[in-house]
Amino acid sequence: MNKRKHIVFISWGKDSLAQLILMILQGIHFDEVVYVDIRFNKKRSGEHRKMEAWIPIAKRILWEKFGIKVKVLKAKYTFQEYFYKQKEKGEKAGEIYGFPYTIGAWCNSRLKVQVINEYINSLDCPVTEYVGIAYDEPWRYVDLVAKNNEKIEYRSILFEQKITEEQAFEICRPYDLISPKYKCGGFRGGCWFCVKQCYADLYELWREYPEDFQELVDMEQESPNRFNRNIPLSEIKKRFEQGYVPKRITKRKKIFDYDRLDEYIAARKNKKEIPE
Repeated sequence: MNKRKHIVFISWGKDSLAQLILMILQGIHFDEVVYVDIRFNKKRSGEHRKMEAWIPIAKRILWEKFGIKVKVLKAKYTFQEYFYKQKEKGEKAGEIYGFPYTIGAWCNSRLKVQVINEYINSLDCPVTEYVGIAYDEPWRYVDLVAKNNEKIEYRSILFEQKITEEQAFEICRPYDLISPKYKCGGFRGGCWFCVKQCYADLYELWREYPEDFQELVDMEQESPNRFNRNIPLSEIKKRFEQGYVPKRITKRKKIFDYDRLDEYIAARKNKKEIPE
C-alpha cells in the first residue's frame, strides 16, 4: 500500500479553518484540503445564501495568503433529486422519499458521508483525516476517533492542542476568515434545508430568506413526511407572521472527565456504555 495521505476537511466554519491555519503556521504536513459541496439542486447550494456568497471569498483568501487550493467534492445527486426519487421496494414502492426523518437522516449519509467515504476508498493508501473539533467539544472528539481503523485515522489538531471554540475565532480573525454565519448572528451552520433545525433556526430562515422558507413549505405539500415538527411548516409560518419569536435554547453540555478520555474512546469503539 502507498504512503499515507493527509487530508484536511473544512466546512468553512471557524473550527475547521482554525485547524487549517494552525497546521500551516506550525508546518504540520498535509496533502490536500477538501470541502464537500452539498447541493439543494443543480443551481442552488445547500449553504445559506450569505455563506454561499462568502465561500468564494474565503477560497481566494486561502489562495492569496497561504497558496492553498481547495478540492471540492459533490454527491452525484442533489437533495431535491433524492427528495423526489421514488422508493423501489416494500409497501411504499412508488412513493417519493420526501423529507428525511431527523434520526438517521438520509441526506447526511448520501450527500456528505457517502461522498467522503467513496473518495477515501478510491485512494490506494491509508488516510489521516483532519476534522476541526475544538477542545470544548470532547464528546464529538470521542465519537470521531473511536472510528479509527486500518484505512482511516481521524485527528483534530484543535483538540490535541487544547484549542477552544473561542480561541478558534481568534486564530481566524487576523486572516478575515470568520464566516458571516457568526458575524450576522442570524443563521445556523449546516444546510438551510436541514430537518434538524430548531424553531429559532427556522425563524431566522423565514426572516432572512423567506423565499427559501417558502420553498420548504411548498415541498412539504408533496412530501409523505412532514419537515421535522408535529405541525406543518405552513402553520409555523403563520405563527411567525403573527409575531411569534422563538427563543434559542442552549443545550446543556454533558459532563466530561478529560482524564478518562482514552477510557471513553475505548468504550465507544467497542460499542459499550460510556462508564460513569
